[in-house]
Amino acid sequence: MSKVVTFGEILLRLSPPSHLRLSQTASFDLYYGCAEANVAASLAKFGIPVKFITAVPNNDLGESSLSMLRAFGVEPLAFVQGKRLGIYYFEHGASERPGKVVYDREDSSFSTLKKGMIDWENIFANATWFHWSGITPSLSLELAEICEQGLKVASEKGLTISVDLNYRPTLWNYGKRANEIMPNLVQYCDLLLGGTAESESVLGIKTEENDTAEMIFSKWMQTFPKIKNIVSTKRLNANASSNSVSAVFYNGTEFLKSKQYHVSHIIDRIGAGDAFMAGIIYGLMEWPENHQNALEFAAAATCLKHSISGDINLAKVEEINALVNGIGGGRVAR
Repeated sequence: MSKVVTFGEILLRLSPPSHLRLSQTASFDLYYGCAEANVAASLAKFGIPVKFITAVPNNDLGESSLSMLRAFGVEPLAFVQGKRLGIYYFEHGASERPGKVVYDREDSSFSTLKKGMIDWENIFANATWFHWSGITPSLSLELAEICEQGLKVASEKGLTISVDLNYRPTLWNYGKRANEIMPNLVQYCDLLLGGTAESESVLGIKTEENDTAEMIFSKWMQTFPKIKNIVSTKRLNANASSNSVSAVFYNGTEFLKSKQYHVSHIIDRIGAGDAFMAGIIYGLMEWPENHQNALEFAAAATCLKHSISGDINLAKVEEINALVNGIGGGRVAR
């Protein structure tokens, strides 16, 4: 069976309950997650063997975060070092009040990783897929260089490589812009998840006002010829409480569109993109020649994630397939 490796930071998430604001709350709901960890946990729940590379402190929070991953079936390979687990605070939005994220991750254990520490050759033994996101190289130049080391080895070994651009402007604060770092890393990738608005800011590729998504994605493929497939999620009529969600898939010849789902009551939108990423990886493994099937599975996965508290999508394969096949709408499973 295909084995996936993901690389990134796991964070402690603290959220005020009952849609309270950070300035109001006297308590927090606690979760662990963040992009690459969320993808790893989702894939493990789908039955895919997954190894997650990270770093955590030698304390109860570090051990608790790894225990959570193991409970999902993820194999964590964690460097135990540094003094703290990174934290982020997420304030749920409601109606027209948007959600809000406050990061507290400076000097985290993950940020203390150094080049040469990770034995990528050994880590990729028996692996077929490597997934990373733009969050890791946004944290420091050292982490960007570590990520490049992993990408070079994965590419040499013939692994399929996927990236979620995951552009977070507030994290790029070490003197480099995203479009100075990311193109050098994206060149190794086979599958890319990103939005057209990120073309110049992340990839350094200019677009014209009248360019369609298909035209923009075609420019990306011309610039990065290793890319075989590009996917992107779409939100329509969006506020913090309800969205319509769908997705598109471009393989260089076909521009495919998924079903559109109306999420009328959002429980938690954090991790929806990671649920989609895990869904498209699983879909391409399950239906490598049927990109429409893979896209529909991923779109249904992201839809269901909106109904689940915490960062990680807890939906099972059979639940996602049921939604793809039109079995949803709040029916009680008996």
